[in-house]
Amino acid sequence: MPASMMQPNLDQLGGLNTIRTEALARWQDTGWPDSRAEAWRFTRLSAINKMDLKPAQQPAVTYGAVPAHLPQNAICLSFDKGILDHDGLAGLPAGVLAKSLDHDEGALAEFAALVPADHPVSNLSLAAMSSGICLDITRDITDPIMLCFGGDDNGVSAHPVVFVRLSAGASAVIGEVHHSSVGLSAPLTVLDLADGARLDYAKVQAESAVTTHLAATALRLGDGAVFDGFQVSAGGSLARLETHISLTGEKADCTLSAIYLGRQSQHHDITTHMAHHKGYCNSNQVIRGVLDDSARGVFQGKVYVAPDAQKTDGNQMSRALLLSRKAEADTKPELEIYADDVLCAHGATVGELDETQMFYLTSRGIQREVARSMLIEAFLDDAIDGIGNLQLAAMLRPVVQGWMRAGETR
Repeated sequence: MPASMMQPNLDQLGGLNTIRTEALARWQDTGWPDSRAEAWRFTRLSAINKMDLKPAQQPAVTYGAVPAHLPQNAICLSFDKGILDHDGLAGLPAGVLAKSLDHDEGALAEFAALVPADHPVSNLSLAAMSSGICLDITRDITDPIMLCFGGDDNGVSAHPVVFVRLSAGASAVIGEVHHSSVGLSAPLTVLDLADGARLDYAKVQAESAVTTHLAATALRLGDGAVFDGFQVSAGGSLARLETHISLTGEKADCTLSAIYLGRQSQHHDITTHMAHHKGYCNSNQVIRGVLDDSARGVFQGKVYVAPDAQKTDGNQMSRALLLSRKAEADTKPELEIYADDVLCAHGATVGELDETQMFYLTSRGIQREVARSMLIEAFLDDAIDGIGNLQLAAMLRPVVQGWMRAGETR
């Protein structure tokens, strides 16, 4: 596909180092995947080529308000159209070292080696990087670090690049909140956990109705590392949250669950690739989706188990609830196993509200709309109740409740 047919337009980029120049060349060579790419079969990106977008490169003059429902003791780093407000770095606690990836080619090279390979967001956002930040966490950090991505300009694309490295034995709580109104939000993130590190993590995708959100995240776990993560995708016109996880150390433990909430003509895609490279590791994924009107939801989850990864325990379960006959859910769970001493399972269901349960509630005097909300909330609570960090759970619940209230008032 010629570069003139791609969006965003990267013709004005200049002064790139070798890593970003190579990423730009890959992007110009491949562009967005088309319908022939199996990994993108359910999520078509042709509409992006009709947009007139340019990467945001100028420093923001003002940074928007911090989103509601953040933990009270949170440390907030704000991004406007993908550009970091460096003043916020002064509030980071001891034990967190921040540096710019723009001026550290060694860290940028390590980052580039960990991002999902041959991926459009990896190539595009490395080349068009609005702001690149590396956070090195060297000890236990109890206050949540919140990355807040805002900005209001649907004629630009935002390309924040975030690299988080946890030293051996360190722990942290990190959240992402995406609430911009840009044309394209394309965050590229790497979370690297050394031996014995622990990260509690949550992401909220609550972009505006004009925004396309395409995120690529890489996660690497060393020996005994623990990752407890959760994602909520509720905003945007089209959103794809794609995560590639590599369990490279023994006895690593990874939980990555998600909720997607769609109505009208929204499209939500949750895609994961869980790779067990060493033995005695656990992984668990619980995916819940609720779709109304003509919304569409996608879950693609692959669990790969290498020949040496004996004693692997890997599970994934996807359930989608359709509130309208026009809504659509696509699921594609996969297991690729080369070891013989493992416990791996996957499953997927798509259905409507249980009329027996509805009858039970309404027969006891509960109005039908209230009964409907009660059943939806119970369906979603099944996933949220699994979040280990209570501060992050408290941040996510209002997002789900707000989505439900918006449906009740239509």
